[in-house]
Amino acid sequence: MANRRAAFAWAQNAKAKKAEKEPERLAERKPKNEASSLLGHYIQLEKGDDDLSSAPGPRSQEALLAIFKLIDADGGGSISKLELIGAVYRPLDEDRDGHALVASFVLQGHGLSTDLFQDSAGQISINEYSFDVVDDIFDSGPLSEPSRKDSMAGGGTRVKYADFSAYFRRVAAACLAAEKEEAKMREIFRLIDVDGDGSVSKLELVAAMQNSTRAGSYLLPNVNTRNVLENETSYDIVCGLFDQIASGRKRISFQDFRNYLTTRFADNFDRTPSVSSASPLSSCSPTSTSEHADRSTMKLMILAPGFGQNPQQASMLAQAGYQLLWFTDLPEYPDEGARLTYQTVAPFLAKIRDEIQRLKPTALLCASQGGAYLVGLWQLGYWKGPSVMLNAHPSLPMRLPSAAPIVLAHGSNDEVYLWRREDLEDLVCTASPNRCLLYYTSNSGYLASGSLTRLGDRHLMQSILSNDCLPRLIDAAVSSIGPELYMLQTWQSQLGEDRREAQHWLGYSLERLRRFWTSPGRRGRDEKLHSVPSNSEEYKKVATIFRSEPTEAPAYMLSSQASWERLPIYKIERVENGGQMEGSAIPYRDGVRASLKQQGVDFDPSIHSCWTFHGADHDALMSIVRDPVVGFQPLISGSRNSPVWGSGTYFARDAKYVADGQFCPRRSDGLRCMLLCLVTMGIPCLGDPQQKADECGGLE
Repeated sequence: MANRRAAFAWAQNAKAKKAEKEPERLAERKPKNEASSLLGHYIQLEKGDDDLSSAPGPRSQEALLAIFKLIDADGGGSISKLELIGAVYRPLDEDRDGHALVASFVLQGHGLSTDLFQDSAGQISINEYSFDVVDDIFDSGPLSEPSRKDSMAGGGTRVKYADFSAYFRRVAAACLAAEKEEAKMREIFRLIDVDGDGSVSKLELVAAMQNSTRAGSYLLPNVNTRNVLENETSYDIVCGLFDQIASGRKRISFQDFRNYLTTRFADNFDRTPSVSSASPLSSCSPTSTSEHADRSTMKLMILAPGFGQNPQQASMLAQAGYQLLWFTDLPEYPDEGARLTYQTVAPFLAKIRDEIQRLKPTALLCASQGGAYLVGLWQLGYWKGPSVMLNAHPSLPMRLPSAAPIVLAHGSNDEVYLWRREDLEDLVCTASPNRCLLYYTSNSGYLASGSLTRLGDRHLMQSILSNDCLPRLIDAAVSSIGPELYMLQTWQSQLGEDRREAQHWLGYSLERLRRFWTSPGRRGRDEKLHSVPSNSEEYKKVATIFRSEPTEAPAYMLSSQASWERLPIYKIERVENGGQMEGSAIPYRDGVRASLKQQGVDFDPSIHSCWTFHGADHDALMSIVRDPVVGFQPLISGSRNSPVWGSGTYFARDAKYVADGQFCPRRSDGLRCMLLCLVTMGIPCLGDPQQKADECGGLE
């Protein structure tokens, strides 16, 4: 993603260089300067137009080929990742000019200035960030599962010149697109700056939004600004926009304008969830986060009304390490919390906006009646940054604000705010793609005994107080990869470190699992079960996954971990069924990948697949193992027992749950059997007793 995310910075570097040198002189420079000054501009100058779809001209080809040969240390006609890294960090005494050329081209070509990484001798020093950039540029990835679809190698281990040229040509195209976007920014700015003095006042912005459809649709595409001087809501939104850009100043310079809109521009290039950015209407950009996010750097503004009903929530946030910014100067309505309207909270919204601009929080959090204030902030455009709402408030609009990262948490047994699940799901669908998560808990179906295995949350949500759930929901809203994908990613954190390492060793690629197969030609056409030697690393990893204890106690009452670890493993057998893999598993995986792509999500096997356990009687397991095509048949599964989460095939995170729950009954010889499965799950959802689909059960 480096070529997309850094294109704007590259375009700015190019603009400065272009102003200093004539185009004719640029074409005559040595390859070193051609590389560092920008391939995209050189191609455009040579071609004389914006068409980058055909092959590059001879001069740009010559420059690229010169760089390629400098990287190709063994002269074999292709480059490896090690050769690329070595060329960037080559010692000066070996090749001063070549080192500077490659480093300048590779690093500046992805938004990094080599000045940031040079030591006193001019050598490019290796640091974590620059090394990761170079590594990602090449990014060979595991076999058929490349970690970056736009990488130079495209999943291979070596790169030929044609792929090298095509990759940096894509970077050049992104660079030129970035410059076009800045040209449009300048055009809109000149349209607003009617007196041409290089700065914009609030009056000029209001007038431009009133009189110019182009300016209004560019800056506030979802707001009718033609009546800004007659409609108080529109006027407040436009004034709020000015305040956010100006940051306390009376006038806006073009630099202020450009910096503000850079977020929107970056989002145009970030088509996958790997990288995303804040809405241009956010008062501050969200902080990128990961499973190990530094919560101490996050400023969490809490709208106090309604949040104090459960002191455990506040205590959990304090223990998580966030910087808590309590906004307490708001009235609470103990008898009317469920009926708060916009008119009730409107007098206090400007005060909240002022505090947001002063404190610049990373995210806003509210619960119960505090949701009415957050809805008001959304409606006026005062806040479109990361937001977490516990208890979906009745005043929620028909559409959620666009581009805003939002997490809604609600329980099916909420006795104060009554929502149907389908209505909340419809509401979440109105948000920007991959920017909203609905955390919804509901009752399971009934067991044969008439009892429930799970209860949905009431108004005081209890489920968010376990498994680090509430902090994870906040981290999800702030995450750069989107809240839903982040929550899937953090499921790994609930596993023991030993299990995570074992799963990583086995891998998440169906094709790679074949490296363990011992059937003739690894085709899996004859005998389907093959014994795994007890002294092999494969055996040890599978046994580790089988015995591993999760980081937090599971929701179900199970036997002790000590007794589980004493349970002997009789044998481990590997399933080698080529027909199932080629005729069912791989096509299904590829179908999920295509479906996710249509939703703007890149398939990540470590996130959208998981190692889980399935239990059944021995005969049923053998029918699954030996089926020549399908194996699991979810459409006819789940009929023997009560379908508490819908009809389908059930899997469990932990082997202990399968055994203790009696899902793998003993054979006549006293042995029990279960399957460890690599399941392609895509993006899961909460099951329902009436649902007919594959389910992942026992993942709590």
